[in-house]
Amino acid sequence: MNVLFIGYGRMGGALGDAWLKAGLVEQLSIVDPGLKADAGQRRYARLEDVPADQAFTLIVLAVKPAYASSALAGLSERQCRQATVVSVAAGVTESTLSQAVGQRCPVVRAMPNTPVLLGAGCTGLFACGQLDDQRKALIGRLFEAVGAAYWVHEEGQLDAVTAISGSGPAYYHLFSEALADAGVKLGLDLDLARQLAAQTAFGAATLQHQAHADFTELRVAVTSPNGTTAAAIEVFEAQGQLRELVAAATCAAHRRSVELSQGA
Repeated sequence: MNVLFIGYGRMGGALGDAWLKAGLVEQLSIVDPGLKADAGQRRYARLEDVPADQAFTLIVLAVKPAYASSALAGLSERQCRQATVVSVAAGVTESTLSQAVGQRCPVVRAMPNTPVLLGAGCTGLFACGQLDDQRKALIGRLFEAVGAAYWVHEEGQLDAVTAISGSGPAYYHLFSEALADAGVKLGLDLDLARQLAAQTAFGAATLQHQAHADFTELRVAVTSPNGTTAAAIEVFEAQGQLRELVAAATCAAHRRSVELSQGA
């Protein structure tokens, strides 16, 4: 499979490198003026430098949203003819992308999160009806190579994906920061407090990934009546404060994702 990357920063580079390593891609052509050449890659400073008669199976758009439309408009007929465009540009709608590419090939929107850098990502995917099952399965496999991938049925659901898994890693990092800070206030040194918070988060996530894991059951299993965990949970759950705060925060993220899609 021959893939063209337009943009090869942290996200684009993580995807391309993982696909090469997994043997899912034979050849990468990369448009990125700041990238050094590497094995298995053809590097170009500008899209205009890519041979116009070169055909691609996949074109990955990994530029800043403001440059998405102009980048796609620069693709040649031959480059588009057999390709599927996969955009990881946040907030750029399918209709905008399809219009920019001149309706010459199907478009998929992908919302990956930063753990794809370590192969532990979570990606939401949306495609319009013109994407056939074979291409859909191929794109699913590509994103499963860097974590988990989930298709949504409506494009608007990507805004909810953004609010939960797209922005979600930052929420967990913030909680870990707060937990480590609390450990310091209880007399631990900062390095130990951070290690305890990080390892605890890793262990909890591992438990959640067990087959048929239930979040509520996992929490209850740790919460002995009148024990230390129960004392903490009582504070978190007082008048539903934690759940209301999380709901309000994710609604704010969702609202901003919708605004970005509308060009606000």
